[in-house]
Amino acid sequence: MPIYFRCPHCGKRIARGEKCGCNYKRDRREPEGIKRLYHTSRWTRLQRTIMARYSGLDQYALTRHQRIEYADTVHHIVPADEDPARFWDPDNLIPLSRHSHDEVHVTYRDGAEAKSDCQRFLQSLVKSITESI
Repeated sequence: MPIYFRCPHCGKRIARGEKCGCNYKRDRREPEGIKRLYHTSRWTRLQRTIMARYSGLDQYALTRHQRIEYADTVHHIVPADEDPARFWDPDNLIPLSRHSHDEVHVTYRDGAEAKSDCQRFLQSLVKSITESI
């Protein structure tokens, strides 16, 4: 009597030693365009540099909400799909915590005026840090 297990991708019951026919790996596509740049070693190095510049702290949460949070993502102030030329620009990048990153993206969706106000605020944070270095 064979031992069965469940495919972690589709949940189908499969005998041990056999492969599932769901073609999970074949259906995955490589990222294209700007999204592909996030999977490069150059991006990884730039992320580390930006995190080190800000000591890994979320300046948005510190300034806006007076709370200390560690950053876990690097945010493009001007989104990469809007201005691909600024993708690698360190003055367009700021480290944010997941909570702050979500908050900023909600603000970006609130309209053009709210988005530009938020971008100006983030740019001022970047400028104040770079001037103090």
